[in-house]
Amino acid sequence: MRKTLLIAAAALASSVISSQAGVYSQNIVGYANIVTPGGGTYLVTVPFQVGVSNGANEIWPLSGGNPTIPDGSEVLLWSVNKYISYFSDSGSPSLWDDATQTPIAGAPTLPVGKGFFLIPAGSTTNTFAGAVAVNVGTSNVVAFAGGGTYLVAPAVPYAGSITNGNAATGAGGAGLSSLNGLPDGSELLIWNVNKYIAYFSDSGSPSLWDDATQTPINTAPSITVGQSFFLIPAGTWNWTVGL
Repeated sequence: MRKTLLIAAAALASSVISSQAGVYSQNIVGYANIVTPGGGTYLVTVPFQVGVSNGANEIWPLSGGNPTIPDGSEVLLWSVNKYISYFSDSGSPSLWDDATQTPIAGAPTLPVGKGFFLIPAGSTTNTFAGAVAVNVGTSNVVAFAGGGTYLVAPAVPYAGSITNGNAATGAGGAGLSSLNGLPDGSELLIWNVNKYIAYFSDSGSPSLWDDATQTPINTAPSITVGQSFFLIPAGTWNWTVGL
């Protein structure tokens, strides 16, 4: 899928992530293996706090002096209403180039809770290993403005139905439904191979979600660890995800 199509689609649609909690009360660590065959386009997230900054070179460190992500692999970061491109380059001082494939001084950062497109230049298995970004017994809260388009993932590496999650604390799942305060008519875009599948939040639906035609569906969509998605809230909303 070409980048121009990714941009157009986003514009038309309009067992973790950085936490606002302070000091860890308990340091929980884990890892997730995300398989990304060469030639594909993947909408992913780094589900753990890795290294000092979640920098690309902490996430894909050198091994034996060699990059662990193939040269020429592209990372697309969403910024308000456009993508910013970076290319892996073992000949660059930072191991990364900008959109023009010119070496840059510093590697991009990929914080927990933020999604990005990965277009690997060859088949890779990304082993994301680090600490869960939310303290045990606490919650991470992210404020969204209505009408914005956000490329996100839950602050805790939850998998399963997007409606799972305690309405008050956000523990147990992504908590994406009217039960957690998500305004009706909010749009969710899940990437599937080479296209988006759209869903709309609906408190009157059996699953609390409608399909792309805004027809109620019986089963809410699901996500996996390491998967991100676009969220377009229909109004101002605070997303609470806890552990």
